[in-house]
Amino acid sequence: MLEELRYGIFSNNSTHISNDRLTLVGLGASNIYVYSKWDKAVDALQNGDIDVALVDESINNSSGAECVKELRRHATRSLPMIMVTEDKRKESVLNSIAAGVGGYVLRPYSMETLKRHLFAAYMSASPDEIEQELLNSSWDLVANGSFDEAIDSFSEIIEEVAEADKNPAEEYFDKGLNFLSQEKFGKAIIAFNKAIALNEMYAEAYKGMADAYKGKGDMDSYQDYLTKAADIYAVQDNLDNVKELFIEIIQNEPDAVNPFNRLGVKLRKDGDYQGAIRAYHQACTFTPNDANLYYNMARAYTYAKDFESALNYTELSLRLDSSLEPSKSLHSQIVKMLEKQRKEAPEQEERPKVTIDDEFEE
Repeated sequence: MLEELRYGIFSNNSTHISNDRLTLVGLGASNIYVYSKWDKAVDALQNGDIDVALVDESINNSSGAECVKELRRHATRSLPMIMVTEDKRKESVLNSIAAGVGGYVLRPYSMETLKRHLFAAYMSASPDEIEQELLNSSWDLVANGSFDEAIDSFSEIIEEVAEADKNPAEEYFDKGLNFLSQEKFGKAIIAFNKAIALNEMYAEAYKGMADAYKGKGDMDSYQDYLTKAADIYAVQDNLDNVKELFIEIIQNEPDAVNPFNRLGVKLRKDGDYQGAIRAYHQACTFTPNDANLYYNMARAYTYAKDFESALNYTELSLRLDSSLEPSKSLHSQIVKMLEKQRKEAPEQEERPKVTIDDEFEE
């Protein structure tokens, strides 16, 4: 399988280019292209000329992470980009993961090492073979004008998102963050790659549904599914931002007992309440008996207007520490709000606002 792929070596270091090319040839590859000029590199990515990129930090006179981040702007999200470098500093590895690498190989490397990284990067950046075949056959149905059958076929993929409690891609993303916190960088990269690949597949399925409805002349459904595809990409952008923020936290606070709590606080302050809630739930696996953490979680649920959940977490916080004044205050405010809601018409959409005391951020 690896020998059939098209490889791009992005470097202006002749020694590195020679070594990488020889190794790929030894693995059976025949489609190997070298891009030592920035404009040529961008053209190759935009034209989809390669299946896997080997990125050397010397291209464009920038760091490896900066190079990957810039190349990512011109490539498909799921294109595997493997950093091949002599830089083994933890900071550089983390920066490269934040930039979106699909693998991190240290020079000098063995042929077997590169093979293992290439295989892991390519496979984790691709959907399941069965799902990919279903996606391809669905597009064939659209091309043949079998729009109703195409809609049924695309629906099989989309149902994974609709029926799950959480987008399966987000589950892989959360696993990636947990691997990062444990410094299992290889596993983190694979998990992030899988999250991106799944999101790409769901977005493509939504776009396929849109085209099928367009073929049927249903322009309202066409626009609706185009919007859903755009929403998937917006979710991925948000996850990428969260990943970068989390890496910033563990770089600046390497001894933090619970980096997920810090992440939750930052996301809550940025207005991403659902992201904050997800981070706090992950934080619970690190410090399950932290009363301040459950107060922070209750606060995020309050801003998200899920007052029942907020009440439950203030009660849990107070069971762990009955003297925690912010939890007492928030609990009282939520009880009053819920009582007021019950007295008002159930169809009232605008919920009363609450003033919340400053939170603990430890």
